[in-house]
Amino acid sequence: MEGLSGLFTQLYGISLMNEHPSAGEVWTEDVRKLAVVHETEGLLGYIYCDFFHRKDKPQQDCHFTIRGGRQCQETGGYQLPMVVLMLSLPHPTKSAPTLLTPSMMENLFHEMGHAMHSMLGRTRYQHITGTRCATDFAEVPSILMEYFANDHRVLSQFARHYQTGQPLPEPMVARLCESKKVCGAADTQLQVFYAILDQMYHGQPQNRSTTEILTDMQQKYYGLPYTPNTAWQLRFSHLIGYGAKYYSYLMSRAVASMVWKQCFVQDPLNREMGERYRREMLAHGGGKEPGLMVEGMLQRRPTLEDLVDALVTELNPNFETFLMDSEG
Repeated sequence: MEGLSGLFTQLYGISLMNEHPSAGEVWTEDVRKLAVVHETEGLLGYIYCDFFHRKDKPQQDCHFTIRGGRQCQETGGYQLPMVVLMLSLPHPTKSAPTLLTPSMMENLFHEMGHAMHSMLGRTRYQHITGTRCATDFAEVPSILMEYFANDHRVLSQFARHYQTGQPLPEPMVARLCESKKVCGAADTQLQVFYAILDQMYHGQPQNRSTTEILTDMQQKYYGLPYTPNTAWQLRFSHLIGYGAKYYSYLMSRAVASMVWKQCFVQDPLNREMGERYRREMLAHGGGKEPGLMVEGMLQRRPTLEDLVDALVTELNPNFETFLMDSEG
């Protein structure tokens, strides 16, 4: 958390500060209360961190809102947001602190991206604050944080061996990032197939079963054939909850990739870009059309070809990684 606080200080001028909760304020003693404090604006909101595994706790990493931010006509002030970050991390032991795997750390950064969306939003109404925005845009801040979680310049500021204090070697971080591209094209194709299937189910009425539609779409848009006498779409709950918006996963990933490459890849700790990101994208929640927010951040309106290219270039191998290995 000190690493995240340091990152946010450099990007936005804010710090995450431990605050002792009042009696009965939290639902279990493991929950930590963080005050989000800006260097000049003061208190921006609160994050309750329910990070550790416990019996009967949902095994799901998520962010949810207790109270949304809004302008208060009664007082002229701003109702500060309160959110919860819920993870399932292992408890520390007598001999070691809680140690995070790379995927655990990436999930923490992802969920903190949602939290910052809520904390830095300043909207008139609480039903459009933070993550209460268009589904197309909801995952952009969280996916963007995954890029920071995989950047050696960010990791070198806090990620160290808990016994020796040795930082993560840059070649190790590079190899880890490259390993995530294994079968990346197949995964992207699968997401495209899911999105198309979702559109078909929620489009024009068709005089055939959902399984017949699935068989047809899988044959056209996916590399593996349909398995006869199966109906996995009946268990795929996202097709109901998202309702013709499953494509937003790919849309958010494409936008986050473009923002990272254009605004942060040269310097992930750039305060000017951090302030622009806050002003153009995080501040508006659902109160501004997503395309206008992206245009404000990128200083141009991306085309469909730009979005596709952003997804495709994510799959390209980084040959500098192989040079690192050969030099080592």
